[in-house]
Amino acid sequence: MGIFSLFGKKNSQQENDSSQKTSAKKTRSKSGNTDIMVPPEDELASQSIMAQRHVARATARKIDAIEFEMSRDMGKTRSPIPAKTAPDAAGKKGPNQPDARPAEQVADFQSTLPLEIPAPDSLIGQHVDVMMAELAETESVPLLEEAAILFASGQNEVAAHMLQAAIHNNSLGQVEQVGWYMLFDLYQITGDQQQFEHLSLDYASKFETSPPIWHGPDEADADTEIDADQTTASLSFPAKLDANIVKVLERLKQISLNSQSLKLDFTRVKEVDPIGCGLLLRAIKNLKKTKHDLMLVAAQDLADNIRAILQVGRRDETEAPWLLLLEILQLLHFEHAFEEVSMDYCITFEVSPPSFEAPINKVTTSLPDLRIETLQPSNRFMMPSVIDGKTDILISRIAEHAKTFHNPLILDCSKLERVEFGASAQLLNGLVPISAARDTHIQFAEVNYLVMALFNAMGLKNVATIFPRKH
Repeated sequence: MGIFSLFGKKNSQQENDSSQKTSAKKTRSKSGNTDIMVPPEDELASQSIMAQRHVARATARKIDAIEFEMSRDMGKTRSPIPAKTAPDAAGKKGPNQPDARPAEQVADFQSTLPLEIPAPDSLIGQHVDVMMAELAETESVPLLEEAAILFASGQNEVAAHMLQAAIHNNSLGQVEQVGWYMLFDLYQITGDQQQFEHLSLDYASKFETSPPIWHGPDEADADTEIDADQTTASLSFPAKLDANIVKVLERLKQISLNSQSLKLDFTRVKEVDPIGCGLLLRAIKNLKKTKHDLMLVAAQDLADNIRAILQVGRRDETEAPWLLLLEILQLLHFEHAFEEVSMDYCITFEVSPPSFEAPINKVTTSLPDLRIETLQPSNRFMMPSVIDGKTDILISRIAEHAKTFHNPLILDCSKLERVEFGASAQLLNGLVPISAARDTHIQFAEVNYLVMALFNAMGLKNVATIFPRKH
């Protein structure tokens, strides 16, 4: 090493410096005499790293902003929402009235599949089941079909815009109230409480009856359970772990003030994104600092969902999913798995691997609660909250249930929020042979109005009776 340092390093260094200076050379294009500057490879790599860091900082700032809004909302009381003003003769909208597209744009949405909707006397001011014989006598509304299909395809904003325009233009005729219920369901599922409450004021004014009730995270997503010692509170997370879990985390912060033991249920989580991972990561770290005792349900499934969006060597906009995965593995005491993920994290972000630290607070784990199916009435099958992708497993479970219990086969949709467009066709194809076997009578019970409209449009009304949810 001494010889190289005395005689060889200087010349070598000079050659390297010279090569770096000349690496950004000019090349002549084939079609002309234009000189093109070619930047060196190390400069391109540096620019890529800087771009990744810029995106990471932007994502971190977004998570900070969401947390700031959470803390600000927790510390202030909500002002009453002003009533909407009706549009004047010139067509100007009131301050709280949502924008509506022109009627000619709404008319562009057409469908070849008829939607049969319950007659208005079965909806207005009454909560009764509607049989298929009644459905067959009502008119077809292609616009509602299109809104349901758009929602099933994940285009929530477009679907909401269509329903808003139809409601405010009074273009739904005898099934007008169904459009209102579909919009209520859309706001409830997407967590838009402000628009839900605005719509409630208009509904009460128009129909002179009580509007549907908003179900907040403490009612819908956070079922509070108290164990034997009356100290453990339970919180259930929604199907998608994204920026919309803010309301769930607000509820978590509230119940953590009154209970030292918390049960976090991730059974419903099927999809995660970096923003949601960042928010949950900070919440869990705060609970560790306050030394809350934690019971984690389906945490290993959550870890698998996070792994699914990670790739070794690929730097995403934030490190949050990696860090949340490492945090969960520590809480689960999976030291070997932690070491493997730690090395992958080290390779990806070119940092020193974090070391495993067993949690100081008490952490226990539990498998997903399967009691809901064992305790339900014998002729009911509980449908999941979201039906997407391939439905083979779901169809096979329904078929097994149909073999065990008598007619009618009741599919309980009280927790079902969304059915993807493609999955609805698969569901139809899977239910046809079940319906034909032993002449089984299938019923969809407690279906929200968005899913009901999709089922009617896709033809599921031909193999099953559909009962809408009571508002």
